[in-house]
Amino acid sequence: MSRRKLLVKVAKQYHNRVGECRLRAMVAKQEDLAKMTGISRSTINALENNPLFLSSPYALLIAEALGCRLDDLCGRRNAKGSLTPREESQGA
Repeated sequence: MSRRKLLVKVAKQYHNRVGECRLRAMVAKQEDLAKMTGISRSTINALENNPLFLSSPYALLIAEALGCRLDDLCGRRNAKGSLTPREESQGA
């Protein structure tokens, strides 16, 4: 399986919650998160809107800046495409 196909497959199984975590941490603007992490605002926007897969370096920087866990930044979808029951109970 090619790398691209693998990334597409994984991206369908997981989604990131960067925007939710940013708002929960009371960081109102993407620009503010960009300044806190050193990641460009356009990349933050792309991550929040899911066209980019959340890579480990970005995830670590964002989690540290927002004071959240890596698990908070990424959620797994079940076979039907909705959140798993564990995540629904956490108010995701």
